[in-house]
Amino acid sequence: MTLGTVFVCTPMSAEPRLSSVLGSFVKALRLAAPDLEFHHVPIDHLPIDPSTPRPRVAVPLSLTNHGDVARAVANERLRDADLLAAPALGPDWTLAEICVRRLVDSGAHQSDTIVLGVVGSDDPAVIADYSRAAQLLSAVWGGPVHIGSVDGCDTHLGDAIDIARAYGKRVVVASYVLAAGETTESLRASGADLVTAPIIDSAAPDPRLIRLVLDRCRDALRRGMPQNSQVLL
Repeated sequence: MTLGTVFVCTPMSAEPRLSSVLGSFVKALRLAAPDLEFHHVPIDHLPIDPSTPRPRVAVPLSLTNHGDVARAVANERLRDADLLAAPALGPDWTLAEICVRRLVDSGAHQSDTIVLGVVGSDDPAVIADYSRAAQLLSAVWGGPVHIGSVDGCDTHLGDAIDIARAYGKRVVVASYVLAAGETTESLRASGADLVTAPIIDSAAPDPRLIRLVLDRCRDALRRGMPQNSQVLL
């Protein structure tokens, strides 16, 4: 029995590599939760079909709750009052743990200087989310974490790396991006000694990320159910 319909909203479908990785991730969600019906919806393919079975929830597959994907979901919620909206994936402790796993896999050491490599933004709310993500990563990693932005008004990635080099240590960029694409290429070309893989790499998705998405979906579905409902999500 299908307990709900989930629309996994992702960035625009212009980059084939990104679309392929995110499409595979949605397939992994289907395997992990066969009781939910998943649909992959790039935000340039909105609006959502209102005829799909209820309850329906849209989850923004985004690392910030104030970026383009999250805003698109919020706008869709205003258009469709029956649609439930889940929060974005980050900032979250789970993402910090995955970033640390990527740091370890890349060969980073505690003596290295860590720069959180982000897409960047001119929106103060997005920048605040990046700062929170850096704080969480610092807490899990056990050392300072700086921020470097590919675009936007925050500290530029190249400047952040130059500043980090003043410590006389290796500079490692922790990729705070969802999946491989133009931003990951910019991170790799930044001149850092090491650059980690993105949150979703080409290998099997991290089970913690699968759980995080499912938790977001199920929490939203619970909030939208009648109080006397006996269905267990």
